[in-house]
Parts: sequence; C-alpha cells; structure tokens
Amino acid sequence: MNYTVIQFSREETYIRKFLELPSRLYSRRESVQQPEEERKLLTGTHILSYAFTFLPLLALDLEGNAVGRAALTVYPEDPDACLGFFECEEIEEAACLLLAKAEALAKDFHCTRILGPIDASFWIRYRFKTNHFDRSYTGEPYNKSYYPKFWTSAGYGIFERYCSNHYTIVPTAHVNPLFSERLAEKASEGYVIKSPSRSDFDRTLREVYGLLIDLYKHFPAYQPITEEKFVSLFGYLKALIRYSMVKMAYCQERPVGFFISIPDYGHQVYGTLSILDYLRILITRLRPRSYVMLYMGVDPAHRGLGKALAEAIKEELIKAGVPSVGALIRQGNINKDYFQELIDYEYEYVLLEKKLY
Repeated sequence: MNYTVIQFSREETYIRKFLELPSRLYSRRESVQQPEEERKLLTGTHILSYAFTFLPLLALDLEGNAVGRAALTVYPEDPDACLGFFECEEIEEAACLLLAKAEALAKDFHCTRILGPIDASFWIRYRFKTNHFDRSYTGEPYNKSYYPKFWTSAGYGIFERYCSNHYTIVPTAHVNPLFSERLAEKASEGYVIKSPSRSDFDRTLREVYGLLIDLYKHFPAYQPITEEKFVSLFGYLKALIRYSMVKMAYCQERPVGFFISIPDYGHQVYGTLSILDYLRILITRLRPRSYVMLYMGVDPAHRGLGKALAEAIKEELIKAGVPSVGALIRQGNINKDYFQELIDYEYEYVLLEKKLY
C-alpha cells in the first residue's frame, strides 16, 4: 500500500499539511479556500465548533507528504454525518482510502448516512461543481472535475441537484409582463420593496435571519443557529454589497421577503488578503462588471412576492448594464425558471449521499 490515512487532532504539523494542500492543487484564480476559517475549525475555535464533532483526515504518501484531505463532521443525535473539505491529487488509491476511513468513523458514531461534500456546516459551504470549470463566480463551490467520480466510485449517489443561471445583460427595453405585473400588484396591495441603507445593515441582517431561519429549515444538513451567530457569520457582507442590489419586502412594516446580491469579485475575496487585494475589491465594488444573486426568500403566505422582488432586481440590472448569476438554486425551486429568456448557460452542482446501513 502506497498511502495511509490518519485522523489527527490539533497537531500543528498535520494542521499545516491540511491547510497547505489546496495551494498545490489550485491556482490563485481557482482557489476558494479560507485558511483562517479552516484553522479555527481544526483548533475548535470556530464560532460553530460548539455544535459538532470535527474529525479531520489526511492521506499521506510513503514520505509523509499530504496527497489528500477531508473532514467528517458529526452532530449530536443526528444520523447524518457530513463529509467535506475534500481535496485530493488525482490518485484513486488515496481517495478511496480517505473515503473509506471517513465511512468507518461515521459508523463508529452510529451514523446511518454520509452527506457531502459539506464543509462542516450548511452555513459554510457545500456541493460539488460538475461543469463549466473554466468559469466561476464569487460564492460558488469550486473543486477538481474528477472529485465526483472518486465519490461515486466509492458508492455515493446523487442526493440533490442544484444549478446557477447565468443571465445576459438585460436590454433596456426588456419587459416580462408576468413579473412587471406582480411588482405593480404588490405595490397596489401596500407592500413596500426597498433597498436598505448602510446604516440599516445590522437591522436588515437580523430581519433576514428571522425569515431565512424558517425558510431554509428543510434544506439538507440544515442545523439552526442563533441570531447572534448568524450576524457574526454574515456580517462580512457589509463590506461587499452594493445596497441598490439588495431588496427587502415589507407588509404592514413586517419583513416578508429578501433578495441579496453582491458584485462578482471572482476569487479576490478568498485566502489571505493583501492591501492590493483590498484595493481591487474596493474597485470592483464601485464598478461591478457583473452581479451574483446569492440569497432569496419569501414568506410562503405572500404568494407572487418572489416575482415582484426579482422584477425589482431586474430593474437595477438594467441600470447597471452588466450580466448576472442567479446562484445555487435547488432543483425544483420555482425561481430556477425566472426570466428564462435571459439565461445563456447554466452551472450545475450536486450533493451526494452514501447510506451506511
């Protein structure tokens, strides 16, 4: 056997190997790694570490060099284990041993299924990308194209599919009667759709939490978190958003819907940032060349509001005159078909599962 797999716990030598592997596999343009966040998870100091048991793994060659890595996450009394932070050189033997070790650990914790890739939490990152590896955008998962094959060879199957719609520049004269009518209808019914100001950001983020925590509870691997932890996790958006591309919907002054977009920063926001990186981010924020529509949610009691919010965002895109991406839409979600006439291609993603018993 040319490779061994070890489980480790906070040993600095192995932490460094775990953190350094992605830089050997990806160029700066491809990497979505956040090494500071990974270190916090590896040392048990992450804001969510209290909620789970985190079991990092390394695949080592005969010289002790890391050729693969992964981390199994187990939640108390949850039969589903999450497997994520998977990276591996194109070595099938090493990948097979790594996945087999994760499976054995999951059984030790009496889990009945593994879902992945999920990087510790629904709130961090999950899913494999399966096409358009020559293109990417801020907020999407990114991986080597051969990873899904490694997993399916180890007995994993597709649990859910997702897509991201890439939209062309919206023509000034574009009209979709269904969406424009929904926006006018909701205004006539007393709904208020508006963008928050910078001074409103913290309050708006808490309003989004109040909606999202319920709307997303049926998503796979979802685990509830407190409002304070949510605000801490997503407070970084304040430095990235353009407020005109964020919309909140209110009914009788109560928040009932949200639509959050950010400029597409590419890979500028990942990794350890230099002063030059911050300058590039600022320039992109001031003059975006495209937008990523990251999150949308509507209280189900308010039918038609999703289309009204989408129309409000479309109006902003007309003003901006740039393309956009509707990001990471779950299969079966109605907003996958929004503004089909403007879609020129789709990114695709999968979440995998393996039943253990």
